[in-house]
Order: sequence, then structure tokens, then C-alpha cells
Amino acid sequence: MLVTIQFPIADARPFGEVPNLRLALPDWPEPNCSINPHYVHHFGKAAERIGEPDEAWPDEIKFVQAAKGLRFDRLETRHTGQLGKRFQPRCAFRRLFCDGRAVVRTEIGIAHKRSAPPLKNLTLEEVLCIVNGIVEIPTLVPTVDGESKLRPILLQGKHLARLYANASMNHDIANYAAGIKLVEAGQPVILVELSPEEMSEDAIATIPDGFTVVKETSINGAKALFCRLNSPVGIVSTWIIQKGSATAQQLRSLRLCLIRLHAEREVLDLILKQIHRGRLLNPHSEYAVDMLDQYFNERLKIVNRDKWGGMNQSEIVAAFDATQTIVRPAIEQQLIKRYEGGRLQIWKKIEAYQEQRRATRLVHTVNVNKGATMNVKQVNVSGNGNSVNVADYMCNVTNTVNNNMSDSVADDEIKALIKQLNIEIERVAPQVDPSQVKKMGKNLEALSKELVNEEPDRRWYEVSLEGIIDAAKAVGAIADPVVSIAKKLVQLLVI
Repeated sequence: MLVTIQFPIADARPFGEVPNLRLALPDWPEPNCSINPHYVHHFGKAAERIGEPDEAWPDEIKFVQAAKGLRFDRLETRHTGQLGKRFQPRCAFRRLFCDGRAVVRTEIGIAHKRSAPPLKNLTLEEVLCIVNGIVEIPTLVPTVDGESKLRPILLQGKHLARLYANASMNHDIANYAAGIKLVEAGQPVILVELSPEEMSEDAIATIPDGFTVVKETSINGAKALFCRLNSPVGIVSTWIIQKGSATAQQLRSLRLCLIRLHAEREVLDLILKQIHRGRLLNPHSEYAVDMLDQYFNERLKIVNRDKWGGMNQSEIVAAFDATQTIVRPAIEQQLIKRYEGGRLQIWKKIEAYQEQRRATRLVHTVNVNKGATMNVKQVNVSGNGNSVNVADYMCNVTNTVNNNMSDSVADDEIKALIKQLNIEIERVAPQVDPSQVKKMGKNLEALSKELVNEEPDRRWYEVSLEGIIDAAKAVGAIADPVVSIAKKLVQLLVI
């Protein structure tokens, strides 16, 4: 059993107005690996794969070792899984890749210890239970100032991105701070590779809700199953693959295609976001526009193609998106307009891509509880895969508010309005932008907490209620009752 966690990193510095923000070396995507190998500070030196390059992804042959960039804390003691089928982890690899432009990836491989009893006849639930334990493994990512803290491995994406940005930054450039902001982490993905003995074909004879299967005929006879796992530290896209009737080389091609396609789409999203934020093309130059046009043209061809390396990539993309149901179109303000100087035919492709990726969706997520029992929940996903389980979030808010109200000595009228406000926020939560729900919920919790204090600070009443009103107005007329109740509380608590 091999579990690979990929952290995509979008490096927009090659498209910035200031040239040479990124160090010239290593010579990505083919750094020198022989005498005096290239290296990346805080990560390691360049190395070459032992096997032959994949026909679909020839730039995968060289990478930088990343053992210094992410360190485990007593990994050998972090057993996970059900009793009698315990996964005993060992680090299989830590690698840093770059395509020479914007797509950077850190990939961590964690395998079952060779000396441990082999895993046999795992159920699907037991496999995901093991993954739940792996994502919580404590790790350290060093910082430039030398201070670092233990975090679950799945939460290290932004810290790896920051470390890479600092390690590869040209420190002689005056616009250092602006350059660092052009490097950003995407959403991670997990890929679990199982042998036939580790999970039998019968284990997934009937696919539960929340999972999508890629047709075997589309991937050279291999088996691939996709879900969005609601792990203890966050929702993460998860693939489970087996060899099936495919060859070892074909299975390797599938593995590379799955995680590489994920990185390409994540980075495309983030480069578009950087333009939207005004960090790129502000002001625009002919050179920057040409570089972005070339990048978008190449990358959109990659993510939109039907076949690659003997596999039907469109089937794989469909599996990524099959657990999602679009419930409303993208908000126009979320999309960036055509940038000045950009070629029209390329921009039409970008517009279509944005509409597809920036919609708000309902997503089915898989939850694995103690005892390896599984259930599926519906979760709101806004835009670029940024997920928040609205139902669970509002359940926690409601519990907090109710507990605070039971301890509060506030007037019954105020308590009644607080509870009514909570009900209205719960009502609109599944229908609106999750980020605005979180703003309303956070401020409601703060308001209820202040009402418990013996000597409450009225300034917090004002701040919390303003926050609720602003968030409610941002989602539109559907939240008018929230605004109305909050204004009544302003009259009672602030004025």
C-alpha cells in the first residue's frame, strides 16, 4: 500500500512585471543531477528517477529531493487503521517538481513498512480509515527564521509553498515581498495504490454513494475509484487505484496522470486568481501578456484533451467532477475579464474554463468514523474547491449559541432575538456563499459569548452585529430577515 500526498504550488513569478524574481537555477524541468547537482535551499539536491520517463509526462524524470523540506516526527510509531489490519508507515519518497514555469508540486509517499505483517483483504472503509490516520501524521516544515511547529501533514501545503517561495527567491530583487505573494498553495490530493491482495475486487463490487468509478476500458484495464474524503483535518480529493489487467507501466502512467492533472487545474485556478487580485498585469506589459498567453494556451490544452498516454483523460476529469452538482452559476464578480493585449482565441478558452471551475457546487463527501463505518454527507463547495461543511459548521454555531444563552442573564427579548437570528442564518446557509455563512456564524458566536459576561463590552455588540449585517447584505435579498433581526438587536444592545 502506497499513499501519495501531493501539494500543488502555483508560482506566478515568471509572469510578474519584475524580471528574475525566481532564481535561475535549478534549470527546471531538467536540473543537473550529475557532478555538482543543482539544489533548492531548505529542500535538497536534484536527482533522477531510476525508471524510464513516462511517454505522457517526460518532464517527470528529474526532481529535487525534499527530505529537508518536510520532516516526520517519530513516523515509525504512527500506526493507523483497524486492529489486526494496522498500517505501519514508512517514508517512501519526498520530492519537489517544477515544470519550469508555474506548476510546482511537492509529493510525499508513505508506504506500509516492509517488515510489518502484510495488509490483506481490506474493505473500502478500512482503507479510508488508514488514510484518515495518515493525514494526521505530525510533521515539521522549517521556516526561514528557524521556528517551526508540528502540524498534521495534510495542513502543510501553505507552509511548503512559503518555504519554496523563500528558498527560490532572488534576494537581490527590491520587490521581495510582492514576489513572495506570487507563490501560493493549491488544494492537496491523495492517491492510494493497492495491490490485489490488499483489497479484493469484491470489496468494491457495489460502489457506495459519494464514490465515482472510472471505466476500466478508459484506463488500460486498471481500476480507479474517486471520492472526496471528509478527513479529520479537512476535505481532500482522494483516488484509490489498483493494477487490474493493466501493466506496471500503464499503472504508473495512470498514477502520474491523476496527480498531474490535479496540479495543472489547481495552478490554473490560482494564476487566474492572481490576475483577479491585481498582482499580475498591473500594469500590463507586452512581455507579461505573451508569457501568460503562452502558458494558458499550453495548459488549457493539457486539461481539456481527451486522451493522453493511452488513457481517456476526459473520463478522469468526469470522475473528478461527478461527485459535484452545480446548483447555481458562478458569480460574475468572481470571474476575471479579458486582460488587455491577450489573444481572443485563448481568452475564449479561459472564459469557458472559469465558468466550469468557479461555480458553487453541492459535493458529496465520504466520512469514515471509528470502527470503519462510512456515511456520505452533502457539502457546499465555493469556487476553486474551497470546501466548508455548512451543515456541520452551523450545527457547531447553534450549540455554542444555545449554551451561551442558557448561561446569559440578558433579557428574554434579547435571547429570543438571538435564537431567531440563529434560525434565519441556518435557513439561508445551504443556499448562499459558504464564506459569508462563516462570517455570520463567527460574529453570532462572538455576540452570544459577550452576552454571557457579567460586564459585557458594548463595543463587541456593535462589531459583531455589523459583521452579521454586512455578510447578510452581501448574499442578497434571501438574507433580508437576518438583517432585520440584527438591526433590532442593534437598537436593544448598542443604541
